[in-house]
Amino acid sequence: MFNMNIKDGMHVVGIDDAPHKRGNLTTEIFFIFCSGAFLEKIDHRTIEVDGLNSTEVVINALQSVKGQFQLIATHGITTGGFNMLDIEKISTTLKVPIISVTENQPRGNFLEAIKNLPEYEKRKSLAENAGTLYSYITPIGSKPVHFYTKGIEKELAIQFLKKFALRSRLPEQLLLAHKIASGWTLK
Repeated sequence: MFNMNIKDGMHVVGIDDAPHKRGNLTTEIFFIFCSGAFLEKIDHRTIEVDGLNSTEVVINALQSVKGQFQLIATHGITTGGFNMLDIEKISTTLKVPIISVTENQPRGNFLEAIKNLPEYEKRKSLAENAGTLYSYITPIGSKPVHFYTKGIEKELAIQFLKKFALRSRLPEQLLLAHKIASGWTLK
């Protein structure tokens, strides 16, 4: 576990993917750098829809700027359809804790849905390797968010969610990432 304090001005990078249409081979993944709840900069990279390159894309995008953030928050463990994030590898490689948050509990038919994709066993392993799925009701809303953690204790992750869920059930850094990525023009 990494040693950290959850403070108002902590530097966080929120990550979410842009929508894609059926038949698109690629989409964008956005990196929203925040000081506390305030936006500092935006970056993005291209990932494959239903591919297996999102982990490497995230690591490559953040490797050279890893001193600029103390925590990574992702909007779930899937990007670009079923392009799975290996949150343990990202956390270990970058030496930064990661929280992966979603508003909806992963559906029971998730493993069934990925059976038709190439490298099913690898995708299944990535989903299982995400670890324990926790739930927490943030100060905003009555339904819980669900989250995985790597490199950060559950209690600190809850402290982060409690402090930064300001306008929605998502922490502000992920809400910004979601809004910005959702606004990406579909091709």
